[in-house]
Amino acid sequence: MEPKLFKASFNERAEEFKRYLPVNINLRFETVASHIALCEETYIRPLLGNELFGRMVSYYNDHPSLDVVCDDEKLIEKVRFALVRLAIWKGYDVISANISDVGVSAEVDKENRLYRYQEENIKKSLKNEGFDYLDNVLEYLEEKSGDFPEFASSGYMLDSKQTLIRNTRLFHDCYNIGGSRLVFLKMRQYIRDVELIELQHRVGVSFYQNLLTADETEAKWKSILPYIRLYVVYSAVAAGIGELHKIPTDKGLLFETTTMEGVQETPVYRAQVQETRMNLLQKADQYLSAAIHTIKLHPDDYQDYIGFAGDSPEDGIIRRDNTNKKTFLA
Repeated sequence: MEPKLFKASFNERAEEFKRYLPVNINLRFETVASHIALCEETYIRPLLGNELFGRMVSYYNDHPSLDVVCDDEKLIEKVRFALVRLAIWKGYDVISANISDVGVSAEVDKENRLYRYQEENIKKSLKNEGFDYLDNVLEYLEEKSGDFPEFASSGYMLDSKQTLIRNTRLFHDCYNIGGSRLVFLKMRQYIRDVELIELQHRVGVSFYQNLLTADETEAKWKSILPYIRLYVVYSAVAAGIGELHKIPTDKGLLFETTTMEGVQETPVYRAQVQETRMNLLQKADQYLSAAIHTIKLHPDDYQDYIGFAGDSPEDGIIRRDNTNKKTFLA
């Protein structure tokens, strides 16, 4: 399997690789080519869509020198910056091993090898930098959407139209995740569940659709969307906090942690996360209540919500005052 955005003829001495990783690289193209191709198919093509990926490949084949003077070349440069890191991370263990008929051994002499924690840090850095830079690629494409109309048909763009938390930045603005795209990707399923189940239950399907298509420059949406996004994010973190690092095994669920000795697995204890989860849910409800309070002050601006909820309380909980009233239990 050959990569589409790198060429063997330009990497006799890893010349193209060195443009993106400012370290001493002595990788032969054949050693890393299959890993680049795998990452192109696994991460780049699904993210950008077949049409835009095909456009990039065609441009690179016609202009392999890449002088970075036009939008297409800038896009390819950005993608390759991430791609090199992801490919070396993905193939790290195989690249550093010598596989032969007699077994598998390390290519580097024992006295010259890095400590295990150093290798883990390098792999973690390559992985995080690669995935995080994909957000830079997406921001560039959104900024240049008119120059890349093919991007509109990508899975990313189609999915982003169906959620209020469209990217890592929006999530990070609500809850600090260090700008990590990896964390955001893990949280997307919880965001989906919160929006489609909990939020729609509180505000109604029609009003939720209004939120998805809202013009955020309008004052009426600008005044409530930040609070609603905070509700979604905090609820999603509460839902996912007990699941994010759980690994299903034949021994039950294990908790995965990274130490200087590598990755370790320990049993999961619910008590460790329950208090944090309750605090997050409490804050989430307060944010949604703040949004609904604003909505009720201006009912004419949010008629789909008013038509759905009527005079329901802001927190969605109906309370009855039974003081001095008889209660009949059947």
